[in-house]
Amino acid sequence: MSSSRLEYRALENTNTQTRRLAYVTALISILGHRSLPEKVLLSRILRWGQAHQDSLKQYWVQTGTVGSTRRNSAGARYLDLASKLGLIASISGEYHLTQVGLALFALKNVEQVNPFVLTDAERLFYAYLLLEKDADVLLTILGRLQEQPGIGLSALQKIYQQDFVNRLIVKGRLVEDERLREQLRDRRLAIKAGWKKPVRYAEHIVPPRLNWLLDLGFLEPSAFQRHQYRLTDAGATFVEKLPRFDNAFYDVSTVWISDDFWRLTPGSLLNIQNARLWNSLSEEEQLTACAPRLKEAFGIFQHSMVPKVSLIQVLFYITVKLILEDHILVSFTDLTHWLSVPRTLDGWCYQARLSPQENVSYIVLTPA
Repeated sequence: MSSSRLEYRALENTNTQTRRLAYVTALISILGHRSLPEKVLLSRILRWGQAHQDSLKQYWVQTGTVGSTRRNSAGARYLDLASKLGLIASISGEYHLTQVGLALFALKNVEQVNPFVLTDAERLFYAYLLLEKDADVLLTILGRLQEQPGIGLSALQKIYQQDFVNRLIVKGRLVEDERLREQLRDRRLAIKAGWKKPVRYAEHIVPPRLNWLLDLGFLEPSAFQRHQYRLTDAGATFVEKLPRFDNAFYDVSTVWISDDFWRLTPGSLLNIQNARLWNSLSEEEQLTACAPRLKEAFGIFQHSMVPKVSLIQVLFYITVKLILEDHILVSFTDLTHWLSVPRTLDGWCYQARLSPQENVSYIVLTPA
């Protein structure tokens, strides 16, 4: 993997309250296809949290709850997290789902007995988003967990600042882009100058990520309950499949996330057996697998008279469906290439119209 394709990926200014990814999914389900004012959305996520208190008590840990406080600060923190993940957006004081948020809403069609136990679709979706948005922070922590199995929370928080600074130094040496090199240097200097109490600062960084990793199935629950952190077999395999530089530095590029993530990680993340690679299928098998999913996606995501839908929504929907239901390991890159050729189904032609801006790319439907 070329270092020229690397970027700085970090969810800045996260809060220690945002520990359960299920609350993000709850926000997605509450919004659906409508827009809601912030005050209404906060009241509904509070109501959801109160209705599922027993479920949280039955989960591995009970942290991250949205409780009844005067300002509902935890609820507001989850709104901020969902926005940073690119799942919701606010326009004129009202929140709505983004294209990516609508894709998760469409895929979240299986109700768990305990909503804090994520579905396979959620785990795959959040693993992708967290790598895309937060890889530098997440991989700093994962690297330390791999190096020191069973490390405690106090030790993790004490060493986090130096681990993260070291990562920025190594990455700065690897990258060729001067703009990115300056960004990494500025971030490193800001951390050294601004983190007057590094351990206190890390309290808003380390615990949320540890809990997200628990939700994804990457950390052993029994050790977690003792505030010790060990990777599960799935977590260890996930780390091993990440690209490395000089056999030591883990990082991901945009190309890797869109391509190899979908091919390499579902097997370890979800323990999918007897999976087939997309490129091993014949053209007829690819069409047979993709055709019904493509028609489903149009039925779900087309909400205007204009016969087109967002490409990113279709990619998420078809990729996750093929992986989970058909055990076909296909990537965004595979599907984009496949959709760039006109596909005729039931008298209609489907074709991707690509743009350098991902959110502007779409699939158009025309009579064959």
